[in-house]
Amino acid sequence: MTASQLAGWTPIWIVPQPAGPQVDWCHLNGLRFTHPFFNDTIDHAVRHPFNLLFRQRTSIDLLGEMHATRPGLHPTGFIFHMSRCGSTLISQMLAALPQNLVVSEAGPIDAILRANLWNPKFDENQRILWLQWLVSALGQPQQAGQKHCFIKFDSWNTLDLPLIHKAFPGVPWIFVYREPVEVIVSNMKQIAGKMLPGAVPPSWLGCDLITALQMSREEYCARALAKYCHSALAHHQQHPGLLINYNQLPDVVFSSIGDFFKQDWSASEIELMRQVTRFNVKNPSQPFATDTEAKTREASDLIRQQADQWGRPLHNQLEVARRGQFHS
Repeated sequence: MTASQLAGWTPIWIVPQPAGPQVDWCHLNGLRFTHPFFNDTIDHAVRHPFNLLFRQRTSIDLLGEMHATRPGLHPTGFIFHMSRCGSTLISQMLAALPQNLVVSEAGPIDAILRANLWNPKFDENQRILWLQWLVSALGQPQQAGQKHCFIKFDSWNTLDLPLIHKAFPGVPWIFVYREPVEVIVSNMKQIAGKMLPGAVPPSWLGCDLITALQMSREEYCARALAKYCHSALAHHQQHPGLLINYNQLPDVVFSSIGDFFKQDWSASEIELMRQVTRFNVKNPSQPFATDTEAKTREASDLIRQQADQWGRPLHNQLEVARRGQFHS
C-alpha cells in the first residue's frame, strides 16, 4: 500500500506495536464528519460491506509519506474543553457549514498523544511529528470546497496543550468551561471513561494509584476537571487563546469565536448554524432544553463540596481571565 493508493481513506485506529504504531484505515465512501463525535462517523462507515471486506493496516510511516505528498488542510482552529460544557455544540455548529471539516474527539489523536505511556521511547519530539502527520491525514478534504479544518480534542487532551502548541504553534485555540457543579452532575449520570480512577495516570492529578482508587467518584471527577482548567489557564497565560463560558453559548459562536478563528459568515450560513442550536446536539431527534437549573437541583452535598474545593478556585480564575481578554 502506498500513500497515493490511500486517497479517500481515513486513519481510524492507532494500533500499539513494540517497533512503532500501526494505523488502521477506513474508506468513508463520501461520508463527512457531521456526527457529534469522530467515532460515530467511523462506526457508521465500518458497517459498509466494502470496509467489512477490505481493511487496511499500515506502518505509521505511511502517514509521513502522505503528509509529504498530499498534505491535508492546515488546522483553522482547535477546541479544548473541561468536559460536558458545550464544546460539542460549537463543533456541530461549525460542521453545519459544508466548507468546514470538523474532527471531534478522534481516538487516533488521543492515542498518539498517549503513545509514551505504552512505550517510553516515544518522546515528545516523536509524538509531535506523528501528530502533525495524523492531523494532515485527518484533514484531507472530504468534498469539493472544504477549506477550513477544526479539531475538537478530548477534555483530558488539555493537559497536552504545550505539546500540541509545539506541533501547531500558529493555530488559534479556545477553551470552553462551565460551572463545575453542573459538569460533575453530568459526569455522575454518565461518566466519561477517562473520569474513572486508574483510567489515566494518577500522576496527572498529583497522586498515586492507591490514593486515586480510594477517592469517591465525585472527588476524582472534581480534581480531574480542576486539573484540565489549570492546564488551560496556565497555557493561556503564555500563549493566549479564547476562554468561553458555557453561559455565553450559542451567540458567542457568531461573534467572538468567529472573529477569533477569522471566519466571515453570511446571514444564510449563520442561519444554518443556528438551526443546530434548536436540537440536542448529542441526540438530534430531541429539541434542545436548557438543563442548568435541573443540574443545580440534582447536585448532592458531596458534589457541591468537591466542586467548591477543587473546581471553584479555577472557575473563578478563568472568569477573571475571560473578562480581562474582552476588556483588552
